[in-house]
Amino acid sequence: MFCINKLKQLNIFDQIAELNGLTKKQPVGFIKLLGDNFDIESFIPQSFTQKYYANLGRDRKYELTSVLSSLILMQVFHIPTTVLLSLFLVFSTEIREFCCFYDDIPDDSFFSRFKTDFEGDIANLFNNMIPQTIDICDEINESLPDDSPSKNLNSELIYDTSGLKPRVKENNPKTLVSEVNRMKSYAKATKNKQLNPYAAAYKNMPKFAHANNSIKLDFVNGHFGYFYKFGLITNGWGIPLNLKFFDKYFYKNIDKEFETPEDQKYCYDNASLKPVIKPFLETLKKTSNFKFKYFLGDSEFDSYDNFGFLQQCGFEKVFVPLNPRNQGTSKIGDLKYNVQGIPLCPLDETLFKAEGPCKGKNRSLRFKFTCPKSHRDKKGKCYHTCEEPCTDKKSGRMTYVYPDKDFRLYPGVQRNSQEWDDEYPNRACIERSLSSLKSNPCIESPRSLSTSTMRADLFLTGISKLINVILAYAINKPEYIRGITKLLKIAV
Repeated sequence: MFCINKLKQLNIFDQIAELNGLTKKQPVGFIKLLGDNFDIESFIPQSFTQKYYANLGRDRKYELTSVLSSLILMQVFHIPTTVLLSLFLVFSTEIREFCCFYDDIPDDSFFSRFKTDFEGDIANLFNNMIPQTIDICDEINESLPDDSPSKNLNSELIYDTSGLKPRVKENNPKTLVSEVNRMKSYAKATKNKQLNPYAAAYKNMPKFAHANNSIKLDFVNGHFGYFYKFGLITNGWGIPLNLKFFDKYFYKNIDKEFETPEDQKYCYDNASLKPVIKPFLETLKKTSNFKFKYFLGDSEFDSYDNFGFLQQCGFEKVFVPLNPRNQGTSKIGDLKYNVQGIPLCPLDETLFKAEGPCKGKNRSLRFKFTCPKSHRDKKGKCYHTCEEPCTDKKSGRMTYVYPDKDFRLYPGVQRNSQEWDDEYPNRACIERSLSSLKSNPCIESPRSLSTSTMRADLFLTGISKLINVILAYAINKPEYIRGITKLLKIAV
C-alpha cells in the first residue's frame, strides 16, 4: 500500500550514457522541423498577449513567443529545472536563435515567475490547441484503411485521474513507515489481531501537507501519499485533450471522513467525472463539430448518476466495468442477474451466453442471452445438452434484456461480449499517456511546492504532446503522433 521512494544516486557512468544517447537523436534537426511546421503565435490567446505586455506598463525585454518557445523546448528535451534551461540557452547557439534571444537571455528566476504569473494563460494556450488537434486526428482517421486496428479510435473518449507527488515532508518514506510501525506495535501490545495497521495509519496521518493544503492525502498509483490530483482526458490514441486539477471547491463538496484510502479514491474519482467531462464537451461544441461516440473508464466511475450523465452527453456506448460494491445480484422473474446485468443459470448460476443485440421491426433494441449449455451446429441451429433442462424447448432457455430500461447495466454494449473484450483494453492508452507525461523530470517529482508552477509545468508538457501531433501530421508521419522520441531520431 505504501510506496518507498528509492532515490537514485548520481553516477558519472549514467551521465555518460545519457550523453551518448543524445548522439542517436537530432535535436538541431528537430528545432528546424519545429520552426518550419509550427507557429506558436497563431495559438496564443489575445488575452495572454495583452496580459503579458500590460503587466508592467512598459515594454517587455523578452518577447512572449520567445519565452514560451524556450519553456516548450524544456519539456521536449526533458530539462528538469529552469537553471539548466538557462545554461542550455547560454551554450546552445541553435536553441538561442530559435527562441530569438539575440542580445540577452532570461535567468532562471524569470522563468519561475513567468510560470507562476501566467499559469492560467498557459492553460488557455493548451486549450486553444485542442480543436486543431481533434481535427487532425479526424483527418488521420479518414485516411486509415477500414481494416486498420486504429480505425475510429479517435472517436473514443477516455478519462482517468492521477496526481503529482511533490517533495513535501509528509511524502518522506520514513514518515509513512514510522506511522505504520507504530500501529503495528500498538496492535501487538494490545493483542488486537483485527487492527489493520495500514488503515489505522491512514486515519492518523494529516489530511494535507503542511507546506501546501492543496497537496492532499490520497490514493494514487496503488499507494497513498500526498498528491496534487488532476483528471486527464484523451482520445483512443492517447492524445491528451484536457487537464483539470482538483481545487478546494471540488474537495469542499466532498467533506467527509473515510475509513480506508480505497474508499476515498473511489469517492473522489467517482465525483470528478462530471466536473471534468461536462465543461470539456460544452467547450468542444463551440469550437468543433466533432462528436465522441464511445466513453471508456475504469470501475471507479461506476454509479447511476455517472451513467445517466454520460447518456445525456450522447455517448452511444459506455465501457465502464461495474463496481461490485454498488449492487448485489438482482432477480427478474425466475432468473437471477449478476452485477453486470448478465442472466444466471437457475441451477448453478453459470453465466448465460451473450448472443448480441437484435432489433425487429417496430421493436426496441434487445440483447439476447442463451443457456450456458446450449450449442449451435454447422447450420446455426441451437440445441442444449443440459441434463436438467428448465424448459421444454430443444434450443434451451433463452431470454432478452432491454438496455433502455437500465443504461448502467446495458450501456449500449454487453459486458461479456466479444465487442467489450476487443474495445475495453484500449483504455490502457490513457495509462501510457499518463506515464509519458510523468516521464518528464519536472512532472515526475516536482521540486516546487507552488501549485501554480506545477500546473504550468503539466500544461507545458501537454502542449509539447499536442505539438508532436501537429508535426507528425505536417510531415505525413501519423504513426509518430504519440511519441516525440521518434521525431527526434528522424529529424535532420
